[in-house]
Amino acid sequence: MSRGGIGGALLILLLATSAVGYTLLDLGMGSTVFQGSAKSGGMGEVFQLTESTPLSLALNPSLLARSDKPNVTGSYRFMMVEEDWSLPVHDSFDAILGYEVYASNRNVYHDGDLSFSTGALPRVANLAFAIGYLPAYDFNYNFHQEVRDRSTQSEPLDKVIADAYMESDGAVRSISFGGAGGYGERFYLGLSVDYLFGSYDMTVRLANMDPAKLPCWESAPTEAAEVFSASDLSGARVRVGATYVVNKRVELAATCAGEAELDGKYTSSGGFGAYSPWKDGTGESFKLKYPASVAFGISYKPRNELKTVVEGNVRFTQWSEAENEALEELVLDDIYEWFIGIEHIFYNGRPLRFGFNYKPSPADKEAAQSSVTAGSGFDVYGLDLDFSLSVGWRKFREFSLFDDAIFCAQSREFSDMVEETFVGGQISLSKRF
Repeated sequence: MSRGGIGGALLILLLATSAVGYTLLDLGMGSTVFQGSAKSGGMGEVFQLTESTPLSLALNPSLLARSDKPNVTGSYRFMMVEEDWSLPVHDSFDAILGYEVYASNRNVYHDGDLSFSTGALPRVANLAFAIGYLPAYDFNYNFHQEVRDRSTQSEPLDKVIADAYMESDGAVRSISFGGAGGYGERFYLGLSVDYLFGSYDMTVRLANMDPAKLPCWESAPTEAAEVFSASDLSGARVRVGATYVVNKRVELAATCAGEAELDGKYTSSGGFGAYSPWKDGTGESFKLKYPASVAFGISYKPRNELKTVVEGNVRFTQWSEAENEALEELVLDDIYEWFIGIEHIFYNGRPLRFGFNYKPSPADKEAAQSSVTAGSGFDVYGLDLDFSLSVGWRKFREFSLFDDAIFCAQSREFSDMVEETFVGGQISLSKRF
């Protein structure tokens, strides 16, 4: 096997891309998981002013002081991802006639959380406290490609000569603590601390290889694999938030989350001496640094009866400061993310929610994910049951994850088209005492 073999495929995967896992662009640092309830999820994932559950300790902790009752909240969310890889079809003049899909992947990912808040305690200077167990970053990703013989002289034509897989699994989760207090009825200030911990694994492998069709492989194996494993990750992050009530119609909020530097260990077991972007080592110490972010929000109630609220948020994340010491190189860009949502409560008390968000990838700003959301909620035996649905999409160009040279063919010098569709849902159950 040549030096750029299976490890070269891993190099393409991680150095050409980054840090909602779930997709290729999220693997360098893991995807940022939405930590709000289904109420906020139905409103485009706005998180600065609408979130009224203990989950606000991971979003805007100052909101904890706006409730005077203890609250327990749990959420479950899932995401179905469709990802199609297509290569361009050219005519004799090298003009693109269209695209041919060569890999289609359908996966379902899910996670959950649980949190508790005390509500404002009159005997403790009207302070409120909360604790939660929450997902933070997800490394799940699954890719499968049936590699076919492209030689026009082979028999039978288009024969499958190998199965190529990229599989990533794991997560960074947090146990979060927070507190908040109100200064009068117009200003609230909160602080939370996330204790982050987790692990993740990534495997690049070839299976069902046809030695007769792969003459460039010296030993003609039927399987090959390269594995990276990160474990014992742990670190902390501090977040502050403030909310100001301008008047009965307008509210403002701002939050700042600091950097999180996680210490951990990694093991990289390469296959066949192939080059890998992961540094060699067994049980080696490394740091995984997540960047700081700041966010601002505004909400407006346009009607006199105040049963409708519109909220807009913007978040800036300094991904250029992110670092994964187990990688040879990781280059990410700073990004701005935009969120807008609306909720209207009808006279029977039933809410209806809609929203939209726009999230560029720090790996490629042109590869932005756009999503529309909707949701509602009910009172079930004294419990607040909220649910939300989302549909998102993204299209970008990327080089093939498994270079044709691995399969003894000529490397392609052009990038492929990747189209992704996201269909997600969330259910939250909350009890106020």
